Amino acid sequence: MTTILGRYIIRQVLLGTALAALLLVALDAVFALIDELRDIGRGDYGVAQALMYVALTLPRRMYEMMPPAALLGGLLLLGNLAAGSELTAMRAAGMTVGRFVGWVMQGGLIVVLAMVAIGEFVAPVAENRAQNLKATAFDRELSVGSMGLWARDGRRIVHAEAVLPDDRLAGVRVIELGEDRRPRVITRAAGARYTDGEWWLEDVERSRPDFDGVVTEHAEEERVDRLIAPEYFSVLVVEPAQMGARDLHRYIQYLQENRLDSAPYEVAFWQRLTLPASTWVMLLLAIPFLFGSQREGGAGRRLFVGIAIGVSFAIVMRAMTHVGLVFALPPVLAASVPVLLFLVAGLLGLRRVA
Repeated sequence: MTTILGRYIIRQVLLGTALAALLLVALDAVFALIDELRDIGRGDYGVAQALMYVALTLPRRMYEMMPPAALLGGLLLLGNLAAGSELTAMRAAGMTVGRFVGWVMQGGLIVVLAMVAIGEFVAPVAENRAQNLKATAFDRELSVGSMGLWARDGRRIVHAEAVLPDDRLAGVRVIELGEDRRPRVITRAAGARYTDGEWWLEDVERSRPDFDGVVTEHAEEERVDRLIAPEYFSVLVVEPAQMGARDLHRYIQYLQENRLDSAPYEVAFWQRLTLPASTWVMLLLAIPFLFGSQREGGAGRRLFVGIAIGVSFAIVMRAMTHVGLVFALPPVLAASVPVLLFLVAGLLGLRRVA
């Protein structure tokens, strides 16, 4: 059972992480809103839509900011205990470093559980609504949802199961209506790509109703005049980092079945699994600094240390992502190496103060 002192430490971890997360997310949201101002005036996209769009992306931003928030929160609020000699008094009363680490990790477990809940159940739904809000504001004939992309162009209805990076669509279906609003031609394609100003359908199967039944045609590749406006790709495409683990898993299976490049999604999937663990690692990294000469540096020193570690972790993670893609490393290795490196650094730091 956790003691009163343990609950006090856990409360400090949660409070510090929450305050740091609010600060980081608010700062990130301000920059995001400034970026959205460039799109105001396109279609029906105005200030109100931009504010709503940014608000809907807040869960995803909070999920991404949780590891550095845990680090900064731990350094600042737990650092105040060291600066006020509270940690010294706790150790004099018999508290060991191991017990303190256990209490901090218990607080980290609560943070991780909240993080997973936000990242897997709240953020993907909110991100999908944000994407649909922006798409329909740009063009009322566009709709993005759990059933994929829907677009209407006169008598043509275009459906795509997924909008992928590099100007690609997956699982394309084009329905051409006659004057009586009934389907006249139905075209199915495994994928579509936009290259050099032209749309190309891949693995095409076309069906035409006939008096004698349905006439089908097949082609390995086919050029079409238009599909969707390419300028909408920046709005429609779903980046791997914005997807939940379940959605990423389904996308990876779909891409592999259709022989499409799934490497970026595989790396993002494993990063999705290792990111909650990195929150624990960030808290672990904060602990060695708490038992140092905190009164000499104060909060400013702790803030600098936290920012430096957080930036270093982000750089290493991004670098390993690119290295993994370029050299075709196993996705689990590319995603876990940054976490393991900083875990080793944290354990070595703990060894010095234990």
